[in-house]
This record gives sequence, structure tokens and C-alpha cells, in this order.
Amino acid sequence: MLTVYDSLENRVSGKQAIRFFLLFVGIRDSRGDNRRYDSVRNANGFTLIEALLVMFLMACISALAVPNLMNWLNKATLNGAVNNLKGSLELAKLKAIQENGPVAVNFTANSYAIFRDTGATLGVHDAGEEFFGKRSLPRGVKIDLSATTFPDTGIGGKRTRFKGRGTSASGTVYLVNSQGMAKKIIVSSTGRIRTE
Repeated sequence: MLTVYDSLENRVSGKQAIRFFLLFVGIRDSRGDNRRYDSVRNANGFTLIEALLVMFLMACISALAVPNLMNWLNKATLNGAVNNLKGSLELAKLKAIQENGPVAVNFTANSYAIFRDTGATLGVHDAGEEFFGKRSLPRGVKIDLSATTFPDTGIGGKRTRFKGRGTSASGTVYLVNSQGMAKKIIVSSTGRIRTE
């Protein structure tokens, strides 16, 4: 076995190899003969190999973590949109009970609107009807209108309508994210709203 500091002609004994290894890792031998390695051990900073190794390890960890982080972020965005829509449906139901009159929720692919529905056209916001709010869905989340089971509005969307007692026609709204994960909000005829 040859060391870096010895020439190719000089062979190293087993004792010398062990002594070199112990000096290399920073353990002094019993003779205290380590003057030759003091300059290497006392140098400040990192070597190029150490820096490259750390960068390689960070790249490997990032390559493993980023896809999982993106999945988690897409799932969290979908869950947030579902919770917001469920809360808005609860608000529409409470407004209908409070006003003792119909309140509608209209769904389009990217948004939904809540308004008092007392006009001539059911499920469509007419002039003079109080508007309670409109909310856009986050980027990457859409309402799947083809799977949603509420009636059509006649203008390219779906609708549901809560009556003064908090009841509604039963139906389901499907929300889908960009990765194809779907969640649904189910409204029963008694006005109960739940998610799956």
C-alpha cells in the first residue's frame, strides 16, 4: 500500500499505514510525530471536494423533496377551494334563512356567485337582486360542470337555490385540480352540506 506522500518505490508497512490513517483523521500517535500533517489539519475553510459533496447531497435531497412538495401544494390548494366553496354554500343557506327568501349560488368553471334570487328569472342574477359576493377559484382548480349535478343556468353554468327554510334541491359540485384529483361537495334536499 502506498501513501500520497511517499514515492512509488517506497513500500509502507502495516504500522506506518495505521499511523498515517490515524494522523489523517486527526489522532496523534504516541511519538507525537505529526509535524508533516499540521499544515493540512490547521487549514481553514473547505476543500473543493467537500463543497461539491455538500452540493451533490443538497441536489439529491431537493430532487426527492420537490415532487412531494408540489403534490402537497396542489392537494392543499384543492382542499382550500373545497372548504371555501362549502363555506359559501353555508353562507347562502344562512342568508336564505335570515332573509326568509330564496338565495341562489351560480357556478361557472372558474368562479361562483351568491345573490338573492327574487327576480323573474330563477337562478340568474337580475337587476335589483341583492348580490352577496363572487369568488374566483384558485389557479389550477376548476369546477367540473359536466359532472356537477345541479340544474343548468341556461348561460353556461350550474346553479343551486336555497329557500327560506334552508332547504335546497339536492345535488353535487365537483372540484378538480390540475393533476386530476377531485373532491365533491354534496348538498342534500334538507340543506345539509358535506364534502367527500
